[in-house]
Parts: sequence; C-alpha cells; structure tokens
Amino acid sequence: MKEILSVLLSTLVFVVAIPFAYGQPLDSVSTNVVNQDVNTSTPEPEATIGKSENLTITDLRYRGESNQITGTVINNSTNEQSSISIYAVLFDKDDSFLGIAQGRPLVESLPPADNSPFSIDLFSGFGLFAIPEEVNGIDHYTIYVRGYEPLF
Repeated sequence: MKEILSVLLSTLVFVVAIPFAYGQPLDSVSTNVVNQDVNTSTPEPEATIGKSENLTITDLRYRGESNQITGTVINNSTNEQSSISIYAVLFDKDDSFLGIAQGRPLVESLPPADNSPFSIDLFSGFGLFAIPEEVNGIDHYTIYVRGYEPLF
C-alpha cells in the first residue's frame, strides 16, 4: 500500500512540476511531422522531446485537423515499464504557457524493447487547456513521457 501511495504521489508531483520543468535541458528532435494540407498557411507547431531515462518517443505528429498529437512510445530499458503517461506542454509564439494535455499509449505496460502508439487529445487536459480557440495559438510544444517499473 505504501508503494502504491508513493507512486501516486510522485506522479502527481511530476504532473504539477511539468510547467516549471520547461527550462530543463531538452533533446532537439527532428520529428516526422507530416503536413496533410501543403496549401495551408498555418505552420505546424515545433516539437521538442524532454529527456526520459527509460522511454523514447518516435513518429511524433501534430494533427491539427483532429486537435491531437500522436506518436509511438518505446521502452528502451531492461525492465518492464507500466502506468505510462505522455504529457504535452503547450506554448504560444511569445513562449507563454497555454496548458498541458495528457495521453496514454494503447498498451500501458511495455516489456523491454516493446512499443505502443499513443494519442494526446488537446481538449482533454487538466482543466488548463480546454479552450478550442487556443489550439490555433500553439506555436510549439514539449513532450514528456513517464513510466514506472511494476511494484510486483
């Protein structure tokens, strides 16, 4: 019971601390962003992936038509990772914080070297980002991923 409460508390602290962690070192990423409509005048938001020891994000794609960010999460550790969550921290062109949206992979418990697709719905955040008009104001975003080794 103590371990479960510890995991829940650390997850809560992680989620609350994400906006403050924006200044931490980040990996530059060249995403495989595919623009469906090449005639559109709205540029795709720039993506950055925050560092994670055990999980890697690939195939990152911003899908403006459905207000989603999709990709693949890979377990690059030697242990199973469970309770995986992916967070998108969203910013406007002035680098002002817009909000956080959370997603989960299709498979939430990944053995070593396994992967799963994920989706983040930009309208289902933590109550911080739910205004449809602000979706058009996204200039860039940072993706963070977190998982835990199973307790038993």
